Amino acid sequence: MNLFSVFDPSSYFGFSLSWIIFFFIFLFFPMGYFYMRSGMQMVVEMFLYQVNEVFGEVASSQKLGIVCLCVGTFFYLFVSNVMGLFPFVFTSTAHPLMSLGLGMVMWFSFCLMGWLKNFKMSAAHLVPEGAPLYLSPFMVIIETISHFMRPFTLSIRLAANMMAGHLIISLLASISLMSLFGFCSSFFLQSVLLILEFGVAVIQGFVFSILVLLYALEYY
Repeated sequence: MNLFSVFDPSSYFGFSLSWIIFFFIFLFFPMGYFYMRSGMQMVVEMFLYQVNEVFGEVASSQKLGIVCLCVGTFFYLFVSNVMGLFPFVFTSTAHPLMSLGLGMVMWFSFCLMGWLKNFKMSAAHLVPEGAPLYLSPFMVIIETISHFMRPFTLSIRLAANMMAGHLIISLLASISLMSLFGFCSSFFLQSVLLILEFGVAVIQGFVFSILVLLYALEYY
């Protein structure tokens, strides 16, 4: 026996007690004490905070559930659009069925919620304020058609903008096979368009989400 043998790591049934103690330390203490936030993480957190602030300013604090849903929709569209910028990755939001399905489900949910919750106010939206009485039947028809066109305009706008940039980049890529000058010019133009496509990915996700939020507040 050695005087310092009490400091030797002991194990029972093949398990080291030292690792078990470390496991309990990491389990019951917050992880903030063991790591520092990187610059990238701070930028992401600031970006999340700014997006939440923008959506919170559009809606009041009483409609926190709708704001969280729209913020989640924005980040889903943002990640899907950005992932489509990588080679050999298909942009799901560029497919009309995907974007149309997302727009139809969200619009129909908010519209049904508004008509069931407040039928009188929802019906009043079909006739603009100050419209002549004899034009009310025509205004109801026009407003009904415009309301039904909303999910299509949401979806087609998103799919068309995401598809157009990829088509232009693919057309520019075909020029690079012609000559050395075509390769250099194609590489430069594709780099510029890639930066623009990143901005389009952010903007289109934001436009889709903010319009969904406005529609939800109108039917709410």
